[in-house]
Amino acid sequence: MEYNRVQLKQAAKQAMKGQRPHPMLITLLYIILTNLGCQLVMRILGAASGSDRLFREFMLSGQLYTDPEDWIQYILFNLMTPGRLVVALLVGGVLATILGSLWMALMNVGYVNFCLGMVRRQQPTTGALFSVFPQFGPVLGTRILVGIFEFLWCLLFGVGAVVLLAVAVLLFAEIEVLMLLTVLAIYVALLVGIVWATLRYAMVDFLIVDRGVTGKEAIQESKRLMKGNIGRLFLLQLSFIGWFLLEYAIIVAGMIIGMIAMGSSLMAGGISGMEYVLVGSMLVFLGLLGIGVIIISIINLWLVPYINGTKALFYDWLQGADTARFDGGQGGWGQPAQQNYDYTRLSGPSSGTGIGPGPGATGPNPGGPAPRPPKSRKDDPWN
Repeated sequence: MEYNRVQLKQAAKQAMKGQRPHPMLITLLYIILTNLGCQLVMRILGAASGSDRLFREFMLSGQLYTDPEDWIQYILFNLMTPGRLVVALLVGGVLATILGSLWMALMNVGYVNFCLGMVRRQQPTTGALFSVFPQFGPVLGTRILVGIFEFLWCLLFGVGAVVLLAVAVLLFAEIEVLMLLTVLAIYVALLVGIVWATLRYAMVDFLIVDRGVTGKEAIQESKRLMKGNIGRLFLLQLSFIGWFLLEYAIIVAGMIIGMIAMGSSLMAGGISGMEYVLVGSMLVFLGLLGIGVIIISIINLWLVPYINGTKALFYDWLQGADTARFDGGQGGWGQPAQQNYDYTRLSGPSSGTGIGPGPGATGPNPGGPAPRPPKSRKDDPWN
């Protein structure tokens, strides 16, 4: 089947329009549940290990001891005893981080299930987020295995980059231009290697929720599907970069406007009312920054299902699904493909504009003026 990135992204947006409940609401629920789960794990294990109390005492001791030597002595001999520090680090730090990551992975697979059902026009509900919970053992085992493989590949590429960098230093230490170009080439090669190692396993979550395969079977099948398609998926994900640049621009614009407002207020304020001017200026700055954060949060509620829905359609394309089912202009998945018109340049005195329906063309008004040629589709506004 012919690959069409624009068509996939158009179909994902059309699927979002027809989804009930709206994917932005499901995404909001997904984000809230993911963060609450992580916070709950951190709180419980932090209280059980004493790491929360240790952190509070550490912060309080900095206020009680003004002499740095007394403060360091108190920390080393009274506050951070070996047994207390080990328990806090292992239970409140390492274990809490691992459990929080596993919870995030479990919720992410559930969200993938929702997005896959959304683009297939199955009208998934909030229950899709929890569909993998009955098989959480194999699902988490698969995600752990993927994480191990990705880490080992990245470690291999990292070690290779360090070795090449050491060789480059020995060979080109006195030639700055060659040294700079070599370091840049090594850095680019490292990034390419990491992207390659990560995208090989990009379809594992979809295989889990779609076929029910886990473990090595899911990993091997993901590698098979991605063979020769890593570049396509990379460019597909890269095509969303404009949205992230837009979010960055919103934050920067909010900060600049806030700083300008603060500067204007300070210049206009008198000496006697300087404290009020400073407080007011800071409130304006924080208010503008807060508005920017709210705008970005709303964009992300739409952007996350858009990206994941497009990736789900890419997975279906890898499975050999008919691209006619992805038509974005006629309603997305499962809808008839857009009717094509044959535009042929006419010759002769009666040619008029030179654009008209060709032989056998069909349309809403075959005997009248020909419709204008359709504009080329764009996946996002900046393309």
